[in-house]
Amino acid sequence: MVVLNEKSNSCCLLKMIAMLQVANRCFHRLLLILLVIFKIMACQCASADDPNDMSREGRLWEPYVSWSIHVPEYAGNPFDIKSSVQFLHDETGEERNTEMFYIGNNSWEFRFAGTQVGLWSFETTSDIESLHGLTGNINIKPNPDPDIRGFLTYQGNQYARMNTNTSDLEGYLFTVFMDRNKHESYLDKMSIDLEVLTRETLAFLDTARQNGCEVLFLHVNNNWFQFGERQHNTHNQTTPDLQTFQMIETIITTVHKAGGRVHIWKWGDEQRHWTPLGLPGGANGETDQRLQRYIAARLGPLPGWSMGYGFDLHEWTDEKQVTAWASYLQAHMGWPHLLSARGYPIQTAHTINSYDGYDRRRTPLRTSNAGPESYYEIDAHMKNDLAKPHIYEERHTFNRTGHDNLDMDGIRRLLWWTAMAGGMGSFIGFYPADSSAFGGHPYPAEVQLRTYHTFWREHKRFVLGMALANSLSPGGAWILKDAEDISYVLYQEDTATIEVDLTHLASPLPAVAVNTKMAYEEIPLGEVQPGLQTLRFPVSSDWAVAIGVF
Repeated sequence: MVVLNEKSNSCCLLKMIAMLQVANRCFHRLLLILLVIFKIMACQCASADDPNDMSREGRLWEPYVSWSIHVPEYAGNPFDIKSSVQFLHDETGEERNTEMFYIGNNSWEFRFAGTQVGLWSFETTSDIESLHGLTGNINIKPNPDPDIRGFLTYQGNQYARMNTNTSDLEGYLFTVFMDRNKHESYLDKMSIDLEVLTRETLAFLDTARQNGCEVLFLHVNNNWFQFGERQHNTHNQTTPDLQTFQMIETIITTVHKAGGRVHIWKWGDEQRHWTPLGLPGGANGETDQRLQRYIAARLGPLPGWSMGYGFDLHEWTDEKQVTAWASYLQAHMGWPHLLSARGYPIQTAHTINSYDGYDRRRTPLRTSNAGPESYYEIDAHMKNDLAKPHIYEERHTFNRTGHDNLDMDGIRRLLWWTAMAGGMGSFIGFYPADSSAFGGHPYPAEVQLRTYHTFWREHKRFVLGMALANSLSPGGAWILKDAEDISYVLYQEDTATIEVDLTHLASPLPAVAVNTKMAYEEIPLGEVQPGLQTLRFPVSSDWAVAIGVF
């Protein structure tokens, strides 16, 4: 038996009181936490149930934030209702203007892609009372994924991607890939099941990367108006097809989230009736412009796509008409998307100088119809216009009949020529394997194309603003260098040495060599010292050298 004296009893009583006080404080803290959580949940529920709460949060570039509004009553064609939205960045005053688009069931939607972080506010204007005078804000936060970039744009005659805002740009090599042996490019051949479409799109992107590219080719034609129809004479629809747009935006957002891009051909040729000529009003008529407004409103806020007008355009259109198309489309888009028209210059901003087939746009450097015959022809085209990017929008597919330079060596060298000329865009890939006119799949040495992709994209060696510096090589190598003289790329074919004059270097720079005919492997060359020197390689091949900091 334990006997507690009076002193022990007092001590125990004090300990018990102290324990009760601690428990009471913990209880009150727990109660406070629960009340805070309850208030947050209540606010979230009220926000979700409150149709007047227009506040949103988003992340930079990925890919957009949307609002939808149900309208009880309206009159007229819902695709022609005029409703616009003005967004203002609170800190800088940057302005973005977009339009609403009809999504069916008496509902309209509008979207926003933040071009810089911070708070944006908006206000709507509309002919319909229910869509007019709506206000709200959206807080754009940094994107935690470092591989997500913004809209494709350009600086001078070089392609660029937006990084942290519209003026923070990085160089980009724009090569479109088509592989109709393994992956369809025609929208009407793709799955309408969006989950299946997403998987197939990612598989297409993986194949493209295996072949040195990350821009996928998509051909729409008259699917814009009725899914499943390429020809204007096989449908009588005059309003955009909602299923078509749901599929296109699924493809674009899937590819963009994975770090790639999509190049869309809007139309085709008139021989197949893959044009807008049979629509009421024809090209740029009432029906066509309704489609253009819908493209601008629904796809405009999505980063990750560019658009070509089609192919064999000389059959059915001209420079004046394609310029009118581009001008009208861009006037309704609140965000920049590069547009092209194969074989025609477009006389407006945010457009690409596009070169078409093998027989048109000849230059003194072209002596046959085999496409760009040499680096020097590409260099001449790039210098035709220093204020816009350029692209060979003809499909330079493997072993295309009558074009001897499109074998494995020719395709590989074409990619290196376009890069070393300062960033000419290009278009490679395959026609269907069962075509008697075209053949060959896969590339017999696709590892060479992966080496190209690894050298430039993965190691970020295409520095925006790089300029030709071929005069630095007495032996005839092609050279790109940046303005600060700290980044150089050298390239020469069928050689075991490269001569380069680096007497102007302020200090030694590290250098590595890569055999472009082999799987990617860097051969360290140590530090290159200022002065005239000869770089030596183990074997004769097509060599690329990276000197400096990238």
